[in-house]
Amino acid sequence: MKLRILLIVVVLLIAITFVLGQVKKSNEISEKDKINEYRRRSINRLNKWSRFYVKNPVFSVQKKVVKEEQEILKEQDRKEDEYGVYADAKIEGGTPLLAMKWTSCLSVDTIQVEQRDVFERMVHYEMAQEDILAIGLIMYKYCMTEDTFNLKEWVTSLPIHYDSSLYFGEQEMEYLAGSPAFVDIMVEKEVATKLYDQLSQTLFKDEVVLENCKGQSIDWDKFRWAHSTITARKIYVTDPDSVSSTTATTTTTTTDSKQLRLSPVVPPIVDYFNHGNEPSAEVDYNEDLGSVDVKAIKEIKKGEEIFVSYDQHYCGSDLLVDYGYLPNNIDDKSCVNVLMEELLETINLNDPIKDDKYYLVNKLFESKDIKLKISMDSLTEDLLKISKYMSYKQESLLEYLKRLVSLKIGHYPTSIIQDKEFLVSKEYKQLSARSKLAFNLAFQEKQILSNVYTKLQENINTIDSKDSKDRKVKDEL
Repeated sequence: MKLRILLIVVVLLIAITFVLGQVKKSNEISEKDKINEYRRRSINRLNKWSRFYVKNPVFSVQKKVVKEEQEILKEQDRKEDEYGVYADAKIEGGTPLLAMKWTSCLSVDTIQVEQRDVFERMVHYEMAQEDILAIGLIMYKYCMTEDTFNLKEWVTSLPIHYDSSLYFGEQEMEYLAGSPAFVDIMVEKEVATKLYDQLSQTLFKDEVVLENCKGQSIDWDKFRWAHSTITARKIYVTDPDSVSSTTATTTTTTTDSKQLRLSPVVPPIVDYFNHGNEPSAEVDYNEDLGSVDVKAIKEIKKGEEIFVSYDQHYCGSDLLVDYGYLPNNIDDKSCVNVLMEELLETINLNDPIKDDKYYLVNKLFESKDIKLKISMDSLTEDLLKISKYMSYKQESLLEYLKRLVSLKIGHYPTSIIQDKEFLVSKEYKQLSARSKLAFNLAFQEKQILSNVYTKLQENINTIDSKDSKDRKVKDEL
């Protein structure tokens, strides 16, 4: 009798657990459907709003067409639908597609006009322009919901979730062990957390901000979302004269012996063009008209997604850290970043000029524009120059590069063979979206480095073979 009752209790517990699991799953699906439906309507409104700026109404923002077998993230991995820009008709190369006026972009100027009181407080706290954009976006999204402003259709269309640096947790970070992205994300999180803590004690307690937000607090989730949005969607353009009157921190660059002031802006619609290694359109800033322009650079068929290039030197880790995105496949242009610590690690302790090399490497990384990247078909000019110096009087350039690549490969805790086995395991299928992106980034980087190592060894063997033949000829003579 007792055994029978015990069995009944066990069956009931299993049934209750199953029902609760189904209810939870149903609620999750329901929440996802609500988010997707809200964004679908918002995107439709955005497309209508954008017609004023479209040069040729031959494209629109649409739900991304996903080929499941080619994607790292499957439909069930995604918390909400992804969007891109698609051709609604055949587009010839050279066709102007979009001209987004400066005044219709999210910029320091826009915030200065539409959020004057808050803007003055941000200038008072000497905030950088990127941070002004992030706080301005928070005000639009959470504190001006009842107000009318030009960017409202765009703000309501923005995604709720991101897979970029500030959203990575400890477990997800474990899959980035050995990757330069691990260091980059740790730095990004430290900087963003420090800024949030500072603002929590200053700007976010300011009476002007509290009044504009009707007493609503700006918590970490809101700040993280706005910061990630600006990081993923901003571009830099020549700073118009109107911005130079503010005291907000700006970025400068030198071109043709002339220093240019640059300002970050987020141009609506333009920010929906996804990155592609073979772009079909290009983004440019028209200084004369003060607009962000998009132009087709080759023929685009009806129904095709229109891609732009975010940066010709962007590696997978850059895309993941800033955009929460990772290419599905690697090619000859796919690259891996080289960290300062890795260069320092290649310096031999018995090198007579090791102190000079330590100094040079540290000095080199003071520049934010430095690009040290290895791809399967080339090195960046910066890496080539520093590698020549680092190998000076110690070994050949090829031998040094082979040692550097070998050192980088050794930083990953698993091998390519182990990764291939893990990819087809049940454990992999159960990973979160960010864990899958992290694992695949490290896997791609190892493949790139392995291919580079093989090519370097082949070049060394070719040179050795030629030298051997030359010595043989000399001996015979």
